[in-house]
Amino acid sequence: MSKEEYLRGLEEALVGEVPASVIRENMNYYNSYLSQEMAKGRTVDEIAEEIGEPRIVARTIIDSCEASGEAYGTDGNGYGTYEEGSYETSYDRNPFGGNSAPKIHYFDLNKWYWKLLLIVLLLTVGSIVFSIVGGIFALLIRFAGPILMILLVIWFFRNIGD
Repeated sequence: MSKEEYLRGLEEALVGEVPASVIRENMNYYNSYLSQEMAKGRTVDEIAEEIGEPRIVARTIIDSCEASGEAYGTDGNGYGTYEEGSYETSYDRNPFGGNSAPKIHYFDLNKWYWKLLLIVLLLTVGSIVFSIVGGIFALLIRFAGPILMILLVIWFFRNIGD
């Protein structure tokens, strides 16, 4: 097995299971690791025997990703394609054929600009509600004097008979 075959097998096992950033990170790590070990005179088969076949390594990565709460699609849901020396992301196609993964759009609401937007939205809604309630009270205050006079006269005439 060659280095490229090992990395391709690892990538095939990861695509669609973990976010592209996790794939990219692990592809870069294993590319570097294999290069270092091969520079020491070891073969890819010897290294694979030590660390495990690509699908076993991929299963470990997927399990740790699930345990940490990362779900597929959290960084753009793209597929990655591995090329010697770099890892590039391609969002429009599946490099291995077959069906594409579902398109998932994710908003990270922990970003400062989402918090600012929420504050501005709450202030806007609050000012609208305050304006409406204030307008209603402004209309009622014009009629409060006559309404109170009428209620006072009714109360007075009811208590005279007692």
